Amino acid sequence: MKKYLRIVVFIVASFLFYLLWVNGGEQAYGKLVTVGIDKITSKVSGIKKAEFKHFEEEEKTLIYCYYSDRKTNIALEFCLPIVLLLAWHLSLFFDNRIRYKVAFKLFAFNFLIVYFLQIMFPLLLYNISQSKAKATGLFIGLQVFGFIVFFLMIKDSLLIKLKYSSEIENQEPIQRVVNTIEKNKKK
Repeated sequence: MKKYLRIVVFIVASFLFYLLWVNGGEQAYGKLVTVGIDKITSKVSGIKKAEFKHFEEEEKTLIYCYYSDRKTNIALEFCLPIVLLLAWHLSLFFDNRIRYKVAFKLFAFNFLIVYFLQIMFPLLLYNISQSKAKATGLFIGLQVFGFIVFFLMIKDSLLIKLKYSSEIENQEPIQRVVNTIEKNKKK
């Protein structure tokens, strides 16, 4: 029953976090990413300044990165997988195999990884021109964050199963194989 509760929490939280994202969460997180680009990425790159702009009439949010010789922009859509990450980690607080402290540590670790990669992502934009090949490369780059979040979820699932599950739970598949072998020997 607890497993189903966690799944239901994950689905409902995904929906609610998406609604939050659409109704202002995108701008809040966009400002957080812009501050990270402005304060951290600009120290190790040619970015002079980062700026956040939301266009109401087009319903579009952009982050502008200013270099000494040009200006680039990126739509905030690349940050959307953070919604899935937040929903996943909220559901981990309902997992009875781990304590809240462990769930929070997993969240902090994964969030910092995704946030760091998202604030470093504009470094790829510097040499992007209007060519179709480079635009396709950018589109693929935008999709990578969804895969990163997916693999972090798999990592957490395996870690919880192997490190925090009881030995009896982990031995069940092995015990089934042993029982099957013994049954086959008797035949």
